[in-house]
Amino acid sequence: MQVSRVLRRPRWVVALCGAAVLVPAAVIVSGVAATDDVVTSQATPLVDRDYIYGQLFDMSYNDVYRVSGADGDPRNPSDPFNLRPTVNGWQEFFQHWKDQLTDKTAMSTIAKYATVKDHYFHRLPEQRTNPNYLFNPNYPWDSNDAEVTLPGATCPGQRVLLAAHPDGTPVSPTIVGEVNNPTGSLSSVNGFGAGRRTLTLSNIANGGAYDDTSGVTMTMGEYQALLRWYSINGTYPSKTLKIALLDASAGRAVDGTYLREGAKYYVDNLIPQGPQGQYAMFAEMNANGMSYPAYHLGTQYFWNNIANGGVGPWRTFVTDTPSAPNSFYPDVSGSIAANSAAIAAFDLNLRNAVSAGFAQQSAKYGGTVPQENPLRYNKNGSAPLPAVPTPFVPAYTPSEQAQYSPVHSAGTGPEAMASSTQDEASIFWNRGIPGFSVGGVQDSNIDENPYPSTVSATIRSTPVLAYTGGGTAFELASGVPAAGMTTTAAASAVGATNIKVASVTNLGAGQPIFIDIGQNIEIGQIASVGTAGAAGTGVNLTAPLARAHASGIPFNVNQGQPIGFTGDTLEHLNFFASGAPHGLDGETSPTEELLRALELPSQYTALLASGSDYLGAAPAPTGTIAYFETNPVKPASTKTVTFDASFARTLDGGKAGLQYYWDFGDGTSGTGETVTHTYASAQWADVKLVVVKGDQTKWGMYRQAVAVNSPSGSPPTTPPCGTFSAAERTALIAAAKAAFRPKTTASAIDVAKERDQS
Repeated sequence: MQVSRVLRRPRWVVALCGAAVLVPAAVIVSGVAATDDVVTSQATPLVDRDYIYGQLFDMSYNDVYRVSGADGDPRNPSDPFNLRPTVNGWQEFFQHWKDQLTDKTAMSTIAKYATVKDHYFHRLPEQRTNPNYLFNPNYPWDSNDAEVTLPGATCPGQRVLLAAHPDGTPVSPTIVGEVNNPTGSLSSVNGFGAGRRTLTLSNIANGGAYDDTSGVTMTMGEYQALLRWYSINGTYPSKTLKIALLDASAGRAVDGTYLREGAKYYVDNLIPQGPQGQYAMFAEMNANGMSYPAYHLGTQYFWNNIANGGVGPWRTFVTDTPSAPNSFYPDVSGSIAANSAAIAAFDLNLRNAVSAGFAQQSAKYGGTVPQENPLRYNKNGSAPLPAVPTPFVPAYTPSEQAQYSPVHSAGTGPEAMASSTQDEASIFWNRGIPGFSVGGVQDSNIDENPYPSTVSATIRSTPVLAYTGGGTAFELASGVPAAGMTTTAAASAVGATNIKVASVTNLGAGQPIFIDIGQNIEIGQIASVGTAGAAGTGVNLTAPLARAHASGIPFNVNQGQPIGFTGDTLEHLNFFASGAPHGLDGETSPTEELLRALELPSQYTALLASGSDYLGAAPAPTGTIAYFETNPVKPASTKTVTFDASFARTLDGGKAGLQYYWDFGDGTSGTGETVTHTYASAQWADVKLVVVKGDQTKWGMYRQAVAVNSPSGSPPTTPPCGTFSAAERTALIAAAKAAFRPKTTASAIDVAKERDQS
């Protein structure tokens, strides 16, 4: 079922497409800002915050629920099982994203060189089960890691990835069973109470504006800023730029942890094994908006200090690849150690980019940010301030950067989630790929937990997991979660499978749990429940503990939230970033603090990606662009490989008149845009592509070493950029000319001979 898209376009959005934006001074950071000797009219990429918010409004309102694997055949938008976007907007969300990233009006004419590819995979069955009900745990349709590729000009063999994930499975099928459970339907363990806890970990009745549409639209804004920068300056990315939607992110294992299936599929299946196709960097955009420089509810008089104020802004969690093993990332494969130099260089570049982004935003906004909520709570009742303008407070300072947006390596500091391994970026970090994730508040801290002051500090310091993220809502009611909250009654050692607890009330077999606080938090699952106390039989876990835990630390059911929830809507996101559900101009307008919170991480991400160590800035193309990828990307168990040159373009962005020549690296060759070749044996094949149009003077070339059928030995020492020596170019052009030359038939030769003889 195809449904026409209704775009409630915010009336405050001003079209800036194609306009050159001048900055008073260049922000130049070593390894961050492009340093090519070209005449520029725009010193750095500049993010259009209005575009980001406009897309966030559009995609949050139009494409709700988004249950991956349950919206009809993704290869066929006319499939009758493609539900209306108000029921399941997964297909429509993906299609709108593709349309925007290839729109030359929205993204500049550089978008004519971009190619969309879908990478379909089938997600795992629902893993959380309950003996009190039955349901079909399988997802009927494929999921998709959608990707937009812009081939690089001088080093197409190296890649830069900007990634985000849509809300993968907003409504788990377990919810229906838990809410309608016929056995103990009012039980807080397996009845409606348990169902309510699961509901708070869903996106039911909303479009997931915070988790994670905000991250998706930020990648769109970063991509737009980069393409406009290239277009204005007459330049082009040197490396290949990829934008990806990593699907099926919210599937959950039986222990309550996220499976992150789309990211895992991408890393396992879509990154080639040879020297070409590797990633110079990646950036993963998570939930953003409840992040610096926005204040909690737009005021410093937040719940934990309503009398005296002084509560700082939301924190932003900027986490990058560790350059050395730690307890979260033990580097079993050795990938981190093998790439430690590039990781360390990336960490420095990221820190420089964040500082440059802060400086740029400070210059733009006069070093201040508004606190849009005028209410103060240190008066009788909730009284507004006297008639005064909106208070502005200092912002974007180095000290606030260090406090609220520090860069730290994964597994080495406080992070937005209980364990950094729950971040999609962790799949990339484990492979030693330089990159970072950025996101706003997910789990609460002692200051932000919505408990009365009479509640003990032990409980208040226990983070409410998925406090504002994870496809969830935000706690508005006061109170303490009754079910599943207790503490350990004795210390436990690494490898233990039994934990002594102070109370076993409401604990049950099969429940996902978490133990401890801060970086020592550990997630597990209950196998069986015994008796309470240090001398009791305690709680048995399904797997040994990875860390030691002291006596008296929190032990909790992973319920996500305590009492009550609101939807993860754009009104909710505006409210917690500013104290108002929308801006002064009405429903479609943003609040200033939310705009700032979306803009800052997008700006320093664009600065980082544009740096000379990553995308850089090369002269604009003057001839044919050659680039190809393979299917499968990793032909580990087959000798048959399909080579796809549909990424190649003429100078005008089209394909008409292109001719394609292939050297398959085994002594054979072929022609055509997409060709399939079967090798005689397992081997590392140095595959070369030549593309030309018309007069055959401007030849485009690209090569990639392909590991066919799991060959032994090391890959060939071909240039990682996929480039050629002068002698190789000459030989390839000669071979291509011979292949493109019209074949003369035997009869024509005979006629010519007779003519010559006469």
